[in-house]
Amino acid sequence: MATITKRKNQTTKDRSRTDATTALRRLVIPRPDILHTYLDYKQVNQYLQYLAQRYAHFVHVHILGHTHEKREIRALEINWMNSENVELSPQMREHSPRLFDIGPNGRFTVPVIHVGEHCRKTVFIEAGTHAREWISVSTALNCIYQLTERYTRNIEVLRKLRFIIVPLVNPDGYEYSRTKNPKWRKNRRPHKSAKFVGTDCNRNYDIFWNSGPSKINRNTYKGESPFSEPETRAMRCILDRMSSNLLFFLSLHSYGQSIMYPWGYCRDNPIYWRELSSLANSGKSAIKSYNGREYRTGSISCLTKRTIAGSVVDYVYGVLKVPMALVMELPSRELGFQPPVEMISQIGHESWYGIREMCKRSFDLRHQIVREKEPPLPWPSRHESSNEGVAIENTSTPTEETNTAGGDFAKTTSKKKRSKRTTIRAQHENILRLQRSLKAREAQDLPEGIQALPPGLFPRQMEPQHPPIKQSGLSRDGQGGGDGAILTSRGKPTISSPVSLVLL
Repeated sequence: MATITKRKNQTTKDRSRTDATTALRRLVIPRPDILHTYLDYKQVNQYLQYLAQRYAHFVHVHILGHTHEKREIRALEINWMNSENVELSPQMREHSPRLFDIGPNGRFTVPVIHVGEHCRKTVFIEAGTHAREWISVSTALNCIYQLTERYTRNIEVLRKLRFIIVPLVNPDGYEYSRTKNPKWRKNRRPHKSAKFVGTDCNRNYDIFWNSGPSKINRNTYKGESPFSEPETRAMRCILDRMSSNLLFFLSLHSYGQSIMYPWGYCRDNPIYWRELSSLANSGKSAIKSYNGREYRTGSISCLTKRTIAGSVVDYVYGVLKVPMALVMELPSRELGFQPPVEMISQIGHESWYGIREMCKRSFDLRHQIVREKEPPLPWPSRHESSNEGVAIENTSTPTEETNTAGGDFAKTTSKKKRSKRTTIRAQHENILRLQRSLKAREAQDLPEGIQALPPGLFPRQMEPQHPPIKQSGLSRDGQGGGDGAILTSRGKPTISSPVSLVLL
């Protein structure tokens, strides 16, 4: 009764204002439950659109490209320090990015990602590269949730850094793993020359790409060429454009429970490996203080015990020269690629504590890492199509080329010969190298008794070093004085014959 009386006492102006507010609220997109369930592709986009509508003053959605099955690859930009929500000086306000750019026709265009000297340092987080790693998508959405809906608790990092998060790089494979095959890893673009489908997007980047797996039926197939997939091309466009503003790149995967830094293509450590290790250990300590879970830290090739060529982390760190780049393998081996839904919230929150601490640490290390003075990558780090018109300094030895590159990029050779070097070819090169060293030793006239190379390495190309074998002249009963030992038709003693051989 009191509500009806209050409604009658309202003026016409108040009623119209209430009706307008109700109409606006009906237009708001419903918010999916991101903390307690795995979202599908439509729900992920629905949540991103919900945030862009609710927090329009500092959240923007960008479409990076389309997949083979015409799904959109979306990125969310979180830029808190702009003219809409922070009181800035006139000079800073002038260079603050607007919500929309005004096109030549005077209309507002779609929001674009601003780059340049006046833009702040950016943290880039990507997830969902491998289709079956559902927990990485949920963890990326949890990071978005912490930076938007709980921004008051994370205002420190929001005032320092800009965030760009791609929660689902491989939507085609993600949907296929949810509906058809939960163990599917690759994308869904078919190959023209075979019946197999899909390419591993984390082997398709242009850094030592030729060393990757070339069998189409493998889960880690590298693709027909670098950036042959629409997902990696979309990532390349945004990463190349933002390379000057990127401070920290993080790739989310599962389920190794580790934080790793480059390199993946070889077992060498980068120049600034101490700073990268300090960055990884800061995240490890934050997670351990939160719930006691212990993460491992180290280089990608050492912790995985294998080399990974063509990965996005190596490309960002080695080619684009981003100061800091890490891979975060979420837990846990016992839970598999898709942990129970009861674990989504726990894994997401503990990962966010580590990610937030690493973001703070990266901001503190921004002046200690200077990538411009680093030497170039060993040849051939890039595919030949990317090296046209670019002078690459060949500072590596032939041995280093064999161990790190694993391929022949000579333009005069055929396409088949540009595949990974086989064991037979490597042995042949070792033989030639040993022969050259033998000739160099012989030219020095070494004294008698010193051998340039140990005997027996390649008997077909070297004279036998063992002295001839002489028969000892034992009798048939093995006591000596007889007419010789019993020999076979080939001149060798029989197994039962008690023959002793003496070297002259």
